[in-house]
Amino acid sequence: MNKFARLIWITVGVLVVGMGIFLSQPLYRYQRARCGETLKLLGNAIRTYKADQQGELPHQLTILSNELDNPAFLVCPGSGHEPGSFANADSWTDYTFIDWSVVLGTNPVPGDYPIAYDRFMSNHCSHGINVLTVDGFVRWDPQAEWLRNFAAEHPKFKLRIPE
Repeated sequence: MNKFARLIWITVGVLVVGMGIFLSQPLYRYQRARCGETLKLLGNAIRTYKADQQGELPHQLTILSNELDNPAFLVCPGSGHEPGSFANADSWTDYTFIDWSVVLGTNPVPGDYPIAYDRFMSNHCSHGINVLTVDGFVRWDPQAEWLRNFAAEHPKFKLRIPE
């Protein structure tokens, strides 16, 4: 192979790798935003359940089957996982759900406490997680720093931090 052909192949290879890296960022950001929207829908389902149950928060995701019409709302779009059935949703969902009635021993919970968040950092290329708080707010938490700080301020809650 002559030097000119080799140079063309190297140039094409560099361009292909560069385009792959360039195009992966919009996909990652799109999946991160879809995950946030999924958590907002989960927050709406929790608020609907709470209104129907005289202010009680759900004890697990399984009982939200009346509020969520599809178990796909319990899967982070960035994970690539397929949803299971509502019957055992807490075992396969991509989100960690906190049953504050067990953790606190009471149901009134401050609105800025997390209630659900990504179970795995790998859902978003290990850049961070989305966190849903009791008041329905969804935040992007780079490297899970906000959740780590919350867990450090409240060590008795023993929150599982995604890795």
